[in-house]
Amino acid sequence: MGDPVPDYAARLDELERSLEAERERANKLLDQSQRMAAEFQNSRRRLETQVQDEIERASTHMMRRLLPVIDDFDLAFAHVPAEVDAGAAWVEGFRQIQKKLHGVLAEEGVTIIAQDGPFDPALHEAVSGEPSDSVPAGHIIATLRAGYTHKGKVLRPALVRVAV
Repeated sequence: MGDPVPDYAARLDELERSLEAERERANKLLDQSQRMAAEFQNSRRRLETQVQDEIERASTHMMRRLLPVIDDFDLAFAHVPAEVDAGAAWVEGFRQIQKKLHGVLAEEGVTIIAQDGPFDPALHEAVSGEPSDSVPAGHIIATLRAGYTHKGKVLRPALVRVAV
C-alpha cells in the first residue's frame, strides 16, 4: 500500500480557475476605482465651475451697484456751478475719486457702451425718438445715461435719444 498518487493536473486546473476568478475580481475592483476617480474629478470640476459662477455673479452684482455712484459723479461734474473754480483742489479730488472708480471697473472688464453711432437695441434703450438734421435716422442723438458691459454681457443698457 503506498501513498495515493497526487493528481497534479486536477490541482493545476483548480489553481488556474482560482487565479482566473481572482483576476476577474481584481479587474472589477480596478474598474470600480477608476470610475470613482473619474466621478471625483467630474465632481471637483463641477464644484470649481459653480464657485467661479458664484464669484462672477457676486462680482457682477457689485459692479451693478456701483454704476449709480458713477452716474452721480458724472452728473455732479456736468453741473458744477460756473462760480466754483473748476481747478479747486476739492473738485480735483473728487475727479480723482471718479477716475479711480472708472479705473477699478475697467480692470474688472467693465466697458462703457458707445454713446454715438447706430442704435442697437441689445445695447441701448431708446427713451425718445426725434427728428434731426445732423444725425441720420436710427442713430443716437444723445446719451441720457451711460450703459456698461462686462466681459461682453450688458450690465446696464445706455439710455439714449434716437433720430427718427
